[in-house]
Amino acid sequence: MELSELKIFLAVARKGSISRAAEELHCVQSNVTTRIKQLEEHLGTLLFHRKSKGVALTHSGYLLMNYAERIINLSREAEEAVSDQGEPKGRLSIGSMETTAAVRLPRLLAYYHKIYPKVELNLVTGSSKDSLWRLLDYQIDGALVAGEIDHDDLSAELAFEEELFLVAPPGVTSIDCIENLKILVFRSGCSYRAQLEEWLRKTGRFTYQVMTFGSIEGIMGCIAAGMGVSFLPRSVVERPHYQNLCTLFSLPSDVGKMNTWFVRRRNEKYSKALQAFVDLICSSRQ
Repeated sequence: MELSELKIFLAVARKGSISRAAEELHCVQSNVTTRIKQLEEHLGTLLFHRKSKGVALTHSGYLLMNYAERIINLSREAEEAVSDQGEPKGRLSIGSMETTAAVRLPRLLAYYHKIYPKVELNLVTGSSKDSLWRLLDYQIDGALVAGEIDHDDLSAELAFEEELFLVAPPGVTSIDCIENLKILVFRSGCSYRAQLEEWLRKTGRFTYQVMTFGSIEGIMGCIAAGMGVSFLPRSVVERPHYQNLCTLFSLPSDVGKMNTWFVRRRNEKYSKALQAFVDLICSSRQ
């Protein structure tokens, strides 16, 4: 069955007349008659009783009318959803680093949900490397990642500018006085971890142990307990509940600055939900 046939069938059923249905559909009566006969032949049953004046639904016609109305309505809903008309809606999946998700995103996500309640927002945390892979694999719609982005299939817009600190346990006066140096970091693929390990190599500190964590709370708690050091953004370490739990050391500009980018797939029509999210990020930075 075609949608056009169902629309013609519904017009005849509502009007109770082929001629009045033809007027409503702006087509000739013979065309309506032909399409109804074709539909009846396809279904192998009569849909209308032919009367001297007009038509009346058969039992099969009543059954089809219920289904036809639902099919037409679903078709209209599908067109509206796919064409992305009106206010932002639908599913939106965003990848993010753990640090960004913990500090930068809570208020932004709450505000986004408030103004676009029809968007089903899903946040997937992981390393920058993981988020880029998910984006290229079409598992997410956009990602907040750190470091420079150089990929022909991706485009990036500046989201946040982060200042990094060397974060050490309370009372530490210099990293040089730490014996058995341990770095407390996220798993491989984290841009902050890569920056820290590169800085250690540049400064001649080749001997250190790596301890990996899955959360900011885990890293900060172990730093406070004296287990090791890390590279973390100012936006994280200056939160009130982390103050007095660590010692902060400023870093040279070549390692102490790192941008967070919002990355999307290039040459793709973006949904209204995704574009609204990008616009909100840009406005919050301004």
